Amino acid sequence: MLKDLLKLVRLAEQPGPLKEFVQVDTLTEIKYRNEVYPIVSFTIGSKNPEHPVLFITGGVHGLERIGAQLAWSLLKTTLDRLTWDILLQELFTKIRLVFIPLVNPVGYEHYTRSNGNGVDLMRNSPVKAIEKTPFLLGGQRYSSRLPWYQGQIDVLEEENKVLYQKFFQSCGQSKCVVSVDFHSGFGVKDRLWFPYSYTAQPFHYFPEMYAFARLFEQTHPYHIYKIEPQSEGYLLNGDIWDYIFLDFKNKNPNSVYLPLTLEMGSWVWVKKNPLQVFSRHGIFNPMKEHRMKRTYRRHHLLYDFLLKSLYSHPAWSDLDTKSRNHNTVAATERWYDNK
Repeated sequence: MLKDLLKLVRLAEQPGPLKEFVQVDTLTEIKYRNEVYPIVSFTIGSKNPEHPVLFITGGVHGLERIGAQLAWSLLKTTLDRLTWDILLQELFTKIRLVFIPLVNPVGYEHYTRSNGNGVDLMRNSPVKAIEKTPFLLGGQRYSSRLPWYQGQIDVLEEENKVLYQKFFQSCGQSKCVVSVDFHSGFGVKDRLWFPYSYTAQPFHYFPEMYAFARLFEQTHPYHIYKIEPQSEGYLLNGDIWDYIFLDFKNKNPNSVYLPLTLEMGSWVWVKKNPLQVFSRHGIFNPMKEHRMKRTYRRHHLLYDFLLKSLYSHPAWSDLDTKSRNHNTVAATERWYDNK
């Protein structure tokens, strides 16, 4: 994966349209067992700080390799298209796209969920659940030898520090932001989760989330995703996206931000190839090449919608008081009243 990222770095730095549209940054270098693992970001498009932003990350959990691979695949397609696609070039004059394809390079290279310090980066933030979380799964500080270790209290791991810094550098003044973090491993259906992880209560941009989901469903009525609150799966402590969201909302009360998680249902891969259950890698990832390629293909529709919905974001983000109230009622009926 690191070699593939370096190929994209070289591609992006070639003379031509990519040089104009793409900025590549090494956010940090993680040192582990005498090796150095860079965390690389790709920023594409508008330099206007107020323009809408799509912020995509993968590989937060190193064992869920398909998340990083999907991010890489979408980024590669985008860079290739930018060399010739005039419409895509025009779109990127009005929006900004940020990719961090591999947030946890040590975990990815060593087939571990956690980073090199044994910390689960998705449970590492200072946010504490205000409702009951599953034992261990919701985050624990007993030992880094156990899964879901949160790390030291109120200490962000280096990977999360640079993720936080890059997010606010890229999105801190934007009027409309959507982030998507790619994961795998929960259930047989691909899910789009929205906040919160620390509470089952609706999040601040609940009305806008409902409008966004409705727009997607009207545009693509036969889509493959189950759109629901993260709390439908489970609650947890230390969610880094809850932490980023709460900070963003406090600093940008007049902006709209939807933090999404694409949770690819890995159980379907195990169902099709039961022998995968005997491999830690196989529990979270498609093992056969044709299934990996199918996974890359199946999310292009969502990716295209995300880009275009940000370009046209007033269709769902600019809600008056009456529309917000209506959407709050409708969203509550959809996602909460039947529980």
